[in-house]
Amino acid sequence: MEIIGEKINATRKNIENAIRERDASFIQDLVRKQAEAGANYLDVNSGMPLYPEEEADDFAWLVPLIQEVADIPICIDSAYPLVIETALKLHQGRAMINSVNGDPKSMESIFPLAKQYECKVIALTSSREAGIPSNSTGRLKVAEKIAKEAQHHGIPLENIYFDPLVLPLSTDHKNAAVFLETLREIKASLAPARTISGLSNISYGLPKRKRVNHAFFVLAVECGMDAAILDPTDREIMAMVPVTELLMGKDPDCAEYLIAYREGRFNI
Repeated sequence: MEIIGEKINATRKNIENAIRERDASFIQDLVRKQAEAGANYLDVNSGMPLYPEEEADDFAWLVPLIQEVADIPICIDSAYPLVIETALKLHQGRAMINSVNGDPKSMESIFPLAKQYECKVIALTSSREAGIPSNSTGRLKVAEKIAKEAQHHGIPLENIYFDPLVLPLSTDHKNAAVFLETLREIKASLAPARTISGLSNISYGLPKRKRVNHAFFVLAVECGMDAAILDPTDREIMAMVPVTELLMGKDPDCAEYLIAYREGRFNI
């Protein structure tokens, strides 16, 4: 299970302020905490400045700053190819791009960058034409379109992480079921492509959200989810990673579970 740390996201006011004010110590402290907690990547979103050039300046500051204190790749979370390219030019090692979708314009702008810099790419099962399809059949069609175009650009499927796009249960009680079905179908039809999801959207509008998020995580892993965008400093959810992989038969001799126990990761 690959963990993408979600905390450097300027949709949160304190993160936005730190980026706008160039508060290096605040950002680097957040980087260290996520890396030490077990993140494999750090998702970085500087928000939506008025112009792409402003966001590119943010990433020109953020990428070296982050990699100065942690040997961990960045998941570059931006809607603008200019911003993504700026970040990739500065990035050390193999980055991840968040994200591409099924629109031809999106694929034509993102896939050449992914090929040039040998990036991994998060692919959303949506498009301008289809929106977010209401069923797994529609989402799988978008995924198949993206997979075909990725291969046309010489990008191996194992570098594509499909996000089946979970929607809140509070708007439709079947949203988790559609997501899980799509996840299974992508794993069956588009191997060796990988799958990914955030957790928090599933519980939006509900009380005791963490309980819902944690149960959703376990079900998603059982259906084949390979990576999750989450808060790695949340000890409860991080403790569930080795437990879930143990139950899924992915932990020979219970080795990772026992390591987690000895390291005190279950002492919550």
